[in-house]
This record gives sequence, structure tokens and C-alpha cells, in this order.
Amino acid sequence: MTPQQRMLSVCFLLVSVTCRTYGSGVVQPFKGLGYYVRSNCPFTLTRFTHNRVEYDITIRRGDSGLLVQVEITMNKVRTVLQNGSILVEKKSVSLPYDHTYQHIFQYGIYTRLRSSLLPLSVTWHSVPGGIDSLWVELQQELSTDMTGLCGKHNVTSNKQQLITESKLTQETCQTRDPVFVTNQVCREFFSYTMECLQVKTPFYIQLCEENIYSFENSKYVRCAFFKEIALHCGNKSYVWQKWRAITKCAEPTCPGDLVYKEEGNAFIPSCSNPNPSFSSQAITSTCVCPKGEYYELNIFNT
Repeated sequence: MTPQQRMLSVCFLLVSVTCRTYGSGVVQPFKGLGYYVRSNCPFTLTRFTHNRVEYDITIRRGDSGLLVQVEITMNKVRTVLQNGSILVEKKSVSLPYDHTYQHIFQYGIYTRLRSSLLPLSVTWHSVPGGIDSLWVELQQELSTDMTGLCGKHNVTSNKQQLITESKLTQETCQTRDPVFVTNQVCREFFSYTMECLQVKTPFYIQLCEENIYSFENSKYVRCAFFKEIALHCGNKSYVWQKWRAITKCAEPTCPGDLVYKEEGNAFIPSCSNPNPSFSSQAITSTCVCPKGEYYELNIFNT
């Protein structure tokens, strides 16, 4: 990476804002503390207009707690994530997919949709039965009004107001008050995060217990939550090396001979491209080739 590229990457990192949703209904808005929504209703995750182009992302969870439908509309192009498929304008697409307004590609163990009209990306992790984590990243602060569960990038919003105003009408769906009971795995996990979360630890314990309540047997709901906290605390934290053993969350299985890496290059070197584009922003959970080997085919789509 040239000095100019490195400086540009740093500048992007300084202004980027992210909204996440994971587990069975945890939402981390653009600004402020996270909160929990237990519902199988459709919600606006974020919606705004920039340079006369409309951006609209809606989500819906199933009874499993996982996201079962995500709709991403950019400049009237509608992309739907459902049943493990990606539909653009009602047509199934394979990766990588290039469109005038957006690009969809494998990003480590995740899939990423990147807008070509605005420094915006949507990234998600698919598991059997749905999506266990999804995040929206803006690499540019917007002065426009934003609505949805993600709130606004520069204002801390009232969570109940966000939930009420973001819910899309559907008569057959239900939104319930969060319930939590003492969960020993949550308590043990957060005993290792004190130096990271400090006074916010009790808040996150409650969020953990709300997320896991009635989903104790769902490894995807549990592990998506614990992984997000571990990532938040970072690879220098005390919990980083211990969280999988504490929570019994196994590493993801990689296709073929690839090896899982908690932090690695998002793009796998191949025979035709042994040095894929790399930046500090391309470090993520990924599957990599054994040392000294290259991969030629896109094994994620076989």
C-alpha cells in the first residue's frame, strides 16, 4: 500500500460509522448503546436519501431469532436476501456480482454488498436457517435525516421511539417485551471483559440474557452475540483468547482444505491473483489457504 493509499484508508476509518444487528434481535445503532428487539415483524433498519438517491434497508426475523429476510433498495434496485439466496430484481445471482449501482462479493466468511453511488456497504453472515449478523457501514457522515432502528449517525435516540417508528405494519406479526433470566454462560463470559467494558458490563450482561432467553439451544444466536463483544473488545483484550472455550462456540468450518482464521485477509490469494487488494479495512474473520498454497476457484459457491 502506498503512503497515499494508507492515508486515504485512515481518513475513511476516522469518519466511518456502523450499525449492527445480530443474535436474536440485538441492535447497535450508529450512535449510543445497543438495545434488544424481540419481534418477527418487519422493520426499517435504516432509510435515508442522499444526492436524491434513496437508500432503504429492511429486516425481518423468524421464530428462530435469525434474520430470514433482508431487503436492500438502492436507487430503486431491490436486492433480497432470503432462504440462503441473493435476488437482484427478482433474479438469483451468483458471486461476484457486478451492477451499475452495486457490487456483491465474498468478504472473508461474510458476504458484502457495496454501493457504487455512496461509500456504503452492507455485510452479513449466513448460517443454516438465516443470517446471524449483519452490519451497515457508512464511510461518510450524512447531513440528511435518517430513520430506522439504526437511528442517526450523530444523535443518540430513544430506543423505544426507534422501535415504534421503525416497525412496518403487518397484522400477523408480534413484538414482545424483552425477557431475561440469569444465565451462567453470560455471567462467566462477561467476567473476562471487565477491562474492556468497565462500568457498562452490567448493561451488556442484561443484553446477553435478553438475547439468549428461549434461544439457549441455538448456537447461532448465542455465538453471534459473544463474537460481536469479543470483536468489540479486540485481539489485545483478555477475553479474546478465551471466549470460544467459555461459550463452547466452535470456529466456523471452512470449505475444502481452507483453514479458519479469526483475523485475516478478506480476499483469498489465488493462482491468478496471488496478491489480492489489501488494506487494514480488509482484515476480518476468514478462511485462508494453508501457508504457501493458493486457491484458484471460488469454493464458497460450489
